[in-house]
Amino acid sequence: MKKNRDFVFVFVFLFFMGLIVGFNFFIDPYYIFRDKTYKGINNVKLHKYTNKRTMLYSDIKINKYGKTKAFTGNCLLSNYGSPNEDVVFFTIPQAKVKEVSQIIENIMLIAPNIKTIYWGLFLDDIWNDFNINEEVTDELPVLDKKYITANDIINLFFSWNTTKYSIETLYTSMKNKGVDVVYLYPYREISGKNYGSKDFSFDSINLIKEVINKAKEKDINIIFYYSPIHVSKKIHMYENGVWDLNLQFKQILASITPFIDYSLFNEYNSSPIDKNHTNYIDNIHPNSHYNNLIVNDILSDTKKIGKIVNKDNVEQVISDDYNRLKEYIKNNQEYADKIHNISKEDAKIKILLD
Repeated sequence: MKKNRDFVFVFVFLFFMGLIVGFNFFIDPYYIFRDKTYKGINNVKLHKYTNKRTMLYSDIKINKYGKTKAFTGNCLLSNYGSPNEDVVFFTIPQAKVKEVSQIIENIMLIAPNIKTIYWGLFLDDIWNDFNINEEVTDELPVLDKKYITANDIINLFFSWNTTKYSIETLYTSMKNKGVDVVYLYPYREISGKNYGSKDFSFDSINLIKEVINKAKEKDINIIFYYSPIHVSKKIHMYENGVWDLNLQFKQILASITPFIDYSLFNEYNSSPIDKNHTNYIDNIHPNSHYNNLIVNDILSDTKKIGKIVNKDNVEQVISDDYNRLKEYIKNNQEYADKIHNISKEDAKIKILLD
């Protein structure tokens, strides 16, 4: 009798564990297992940008096969379903240079078949920002195993965070009847940014050099791109006295390696973020359409959106960008004043798109 009870207990336990595993795999709240979503079930990816860095390693291990190109760096660009099946994305929110260098080293360890890495960065990635968003709650773990570990399995399938996010994803997707909830946040990524401490140095540049050299030893090519930013972010940097540092960073980077600049003025980033704006969801994150345009531009042999910057043309590029910004502020003074006077509370302002 006791054996029967034990058997029933084990069976019920394994049954419910199987349900949890299947549920989290199907809902896939972190967008790890597949690009395809199911309307009304998991299409509203609430936690696509949730900063669960432990998930990144499992993602690298799962996606190591059959890929030769990888995107990493900050999450200003991400995978919205790139048609290029040879590309995988390991971009994460608020990634600093040190953290990205660890990601690249682990990509080289786990996925030696990846021979091209696209590294996205901009000024904030080398700024020691102590006002980190509350979502950043964990750090990159030390990687000592090349393959999936028991800890990976727990994080991916059994952890409370994953299950909670799966439930929230399902609930919100059902609530919105399969319609994606799209908001615009006119000031989210500038109102809370504190440049006042001036806690900044170019020490990260040495780390970038080290990563480039390590990659060359393994016959891996790292291609840098300067992330897209909206004009409101430029004005905010200018008003806070760090615009010159932004240009200086580009100068130093260009002296080390060419990069593709997507932060320069263009038709996509120069109008205010409002209901008529169709390219950004906030001051630094492009929407899915513009994201895909940039990703495809990076992967193409000819650049239609970004500009290739190197040591020979960097002075002209930053001079033109500086003059364009001053001209923009002069011609749009009311908009510039609004950005100058924003408060931390303005981060909560959002516009629901129809």
